[in-house]
Amino acid sequence: MSGRNTRMAQWLDYRVRVTISDARMLVGTFMAFDKYMNVVLADCEEFRKIKSKGRKDEEKEVKRTLGFVVLRGETIVSLMAEAPPPSGPKKADIQPGPGRGQVAGRGMPAAPLSSAPAGLAGPVRGVGGPAAIQMQPKGNALPPPGFPSRPPGMPGMMPPPGMPGMPPGMPPPGMPGMRM
Repeated sequence: MSGRNTRMAQWLDYRVRVTISDARMLVGTFMAFDKYMNVVLADCEEFRKIKSKGRKDEEKEVKRTLGFVVLRGETIVSLMAEAPPPSGPKKADIQPGPGRGQVAGRGMPAAPLSSAPAGLAGPVRGVGGPAAIQMQPKGNALPPPGFPSRPPGMPGMMPPPGMPGMPPGMPPPGMPGMRM
């Protein structure tokens, strides 16, 4: 790590106040940074000052909960520590809510499988994929066992349904000019 990175790394997990170029202040837990000074804050809150409509010289501070924030480094004007990281083990009784991350997937089940509604517990046969007949090989492949390639006694093509078998070379009735 370079000198700047080690100086920034010492503030990880601290509660920090970041002032950005549009005069807003963001307060959150400093989670990560990179070589461009992009910063990741968790449990972040935004504070901005707005002018009161009644009086021109009076300003009012508005607070908004943002949660997990990634700040682009070029917008950061200043970053200062507000509070050190909490000492001791992290609390396990924290409930998920706005501005709070919750583990999902990657080794931790989201919910027991038995809690899924009926029909949503897993894949259903025949849904979401091609039918078994569509998976059969096409072209000059052999027919599946038990299926003859042609009905016995038929030379090449089968006549249309409802037509009696016709000798080869004879046109179907009603089609003039097709003699071989």
